Amino acid sequence: MIKIRALRQFSHYYAGNFSQFEVREVKEEYAEALVGLELAEVVEDDPAQDLPPKKGSKK
Repeated sequence: MIKIRALRQFSHYYAGNFSQFEVREVKEEYAEALVGLELAEVVEDDPAQDLPPKKGSKK
């Protein structure tokens, strides 16, 4: 299993529905396909540190 982060909202036949920036573990073959289609990216560490700043945030 590989942990990925969705770059935008999409649906995958086997892995299900993904919301933008959602982090989830999926099978290696699904992760490779989704990254190759530029729908997701592989996540190594804490996913919270890479999230975009919330609206109204001064960060």
